[in-house]
Amino acid sequence: MRLLVLDDNPLLEWTVVRLCPPGTELAIARSFEEARRLVLEAPPDAAVVSVPPADLPWSEFQRLCSTRCPPVPVLYLSCLFGSTAEAGFDEAAGQPEFLRKPVGRADLEAALGRLLVAARSAHDGPGGPS
Repeated sequence: MRLLVLDDNPLLEWTVVRLCPPGTELAIARSFEEARRLVLEAPPDAAVVSVPPADLPWSEFQRLCSTRCPPVPVLYLSCLFGSTAEAGFDEAAGQPEFLRKPVGRADLEAALGRLLVAARSAHDGPGGPS
């Protein structure tokens, strides 16, 4: 399982690596453009995104992830917004999971688990594992 982590601070990467199951490969992006390029060139199975800069086109990023084949499920974390609607996400681009920071370890670990299950389901398709 390849997981993209987008944050300009290495703290999220450090946390995710400790909470994900062994064998999870991390692709790290420190900028929106770097993450966008990675999703276009080598789509990850899932993504965890810290949303600090409110002025970036997060709906565009979500649309990009949701239109990959298979779709790339995304978990967003933000201290600025309380929901995807508040952040201005386009509902037509899918409904990603959204957690408001600060997030407790148990809640983040559970959300990462759901994210990886969604990634496996998207990858395996409706007929089961390929």
